[in-house]
Amino acid sequence: MLAVPIALAFGLQVVAATPYSAPYFGKFFHGQRISGDSSSDGNNYPVQDCSSFIENTPDSWSCHNTSVISSDSQCCFEDYGILLQTQFWDFNTTLLDVAVNGSTQEVLDAEIRSKIETFDDDIKSTFTIHGLWNDLCNGSYNQYCQPDWEVDNAKDNLTYLIGEKFDKPELLKIMQKYWINTLKSNVEYQASIALWEHEYNKHGTCMNTLLPSCFVGDYQEFENAVNFFEKTVEIWSQLDTFQFLASAGIYPTVTRQYKLGDIEAALQKAHGASVYVGCLNESISEIWYYHNLQGSVLTGTYKPIDSLANSTCKEDVWYLPK
Repeated sequence: MLAVPIALAFGLQVVAATPYSAPYFGKFFHGQRISGDSSSDGNNYPVQDCSSFIENTPDSWSCHNTSVISSDSQCCFEDYGILLQTQFWDFNTTLLDVAVNGSTQEVLDAEIRSKIETFDDDIKSTFTIHGLWNDLCNGSYNQYCQPDWEVDNAKDNLTYLIGEKFDKPELLKIMQKYWINTLKSNVEYQASIALWEHEYNKHGTCMNTLLPSCFVGDYQEFENAVNFFEKTVEIWSQLDTFQFLASAGIYPTVTRQYKLGDIEAALQKAHGASVYVGCLNESISEIWYYHNLQGSVLTGTYKPIDSLANSTCKEDVWYLPK
């Protein structure tokens, strides 16, 4: 394995590159992720106001209630109360062989090329969206809970639903760029729309605060699905994993491995709780941020909690460029 000194021998600073500074398109999509319950302060989603429920319910945080929540409050309390925002790092798999077996010159060439490409394409400095999951309080999960809520792109045309029927072209543009399939998507046909469909049908249909009856006004079919997509993008846009790591001097590189503990410490410092780090072939490939929720999944407050899963990574990990 080659390390940083080989780069220094050539007079190159290739690990601590200049941080990526340009914001994502629509990065601060709906304001601060950890602000007070937005249903009582500038609600951006057309759902019932949960401020009274929160004020009058002791221990109203998900997975912390000390009494049974009545069915009348199902729009303000998620029964499956562990909310995970999950992200992909779709690294360039060909660089692993270069990093492990390449000559000094091959490693340096790959490193310089990856740095240049990062400045040309911000997707190469972005952990992309996997989804928004709601696990049970013990860490297990249910899936595909409400078949009659499910979307079928072949029949329902998600691009039309998001961009035209619900008039959210900005959301659609973000999803098309940053919510994309990767090697670990486990979705057929390798099309991003199939991933959106899969994530909502598997996880969103299990969120009881997305019941059609929770929406105000005249509910339209798939209004809950489109709002699920919007909320997923919103939470993701406040969890800039690349910048969290960059702030600790940790950047993608083929010249060295990092200690898993250093990765975890940097993410915990930024998130306020421990974070799950997943690996593929000893290389970072995904990140999971855990939360409890107070209120609706759309308008409630997300509180960071420690990861409930153990990392799949070894003590030394690669953080390879895309």
